[in-house]
Amino acid sequence: MKINNMQVELGQKIIDKIKADSLSPKPRWHFLVREWLVWMMGALALIVGAASVSVMRYLAENSSWAVQAPYGQTFAGWLLLSLPYFWLFLLGLFLWLFYYNLKHTKRGYRYPMIYVAGIALFGSILLGLAFYTLGVGSAIDGVLGRKAPLYAHVFNPHIDFWSAPEEGRLAGLVVAHVEGEDTFRLIDRKRGEWIVTYNPRDDIFVVVGQPLRAMGTISGEQSFEAVRIMRMRPGREYFQRFGPTVISVSGSGMHRNK
Repeated sequence: MKINNMQVELGQKIIDKIKADSLSPKPRWHFLVREWLVWMMGALALIVGAASVSVMRYLAENSSWAVQAPYGQTFAGWLLLSLPYFWLFLLGLFLWLFYYNLKHTKRGYRYPMIYVAGIALFGSILLGLAFYTLGVGSAIDGVLGRKAPLYAHVFNPHIDFWSAPEEGRLAGLVVAHVEGEDTFRLIDRKRGEWIVTYNPRDDIFVVVGQPLRAMGTISGEQSFEAVRIMRMRPGREYFQRFGPTVISVSGSGMHRNK
């Protein structure tokens, strides 16, 4: 009997509180909208994570330990220099956001973190590779290369990696080519000018107004002897910042290409 009286009193207090504060139950649509918003945020996090994967896959085109190994580069050293730390951080952040949003859905609490993280990572990688195939990674890198002020330091660490002529790596924009000689002029990321001598077999890669990567040795003051020249895809837009006008050398004269 005493318990019943306590229940009645508690019920009455709740009713009085509802009346005093003019409380009313939230409509069903409120919870539906909240559920959809949470799912949309989770999906957005997954898409951004996938975009990060596509950029990392694209950046990998400029990085190969097999190329560096003959020049004394250890695997650990190559890995530390070439890992895209910003994109790895971004991927981790948005995977966490995906997990956080999923846990706040109606049934999300049922799934353990390791399960959700595994599914999210697999989904990001799979979707990211699809984005890469569609050119999303290339497009993102191109926009950042043209506009981002900290591109070489944050978004594409391979620019720094390929800007070490004392270690046999040189990257930059070809600004002039000497006809009849296997020599061209190159502007590096610090706007320094190099005279580069190369093997004629690499002639197809030497195009005035286009960036490239060279491997070799310093042969003199601001002179570099390249033993191998490669195209530069990730980061190519970054080197185009040097201006729309390039100087090319033809015979003994010079003319401007616009």
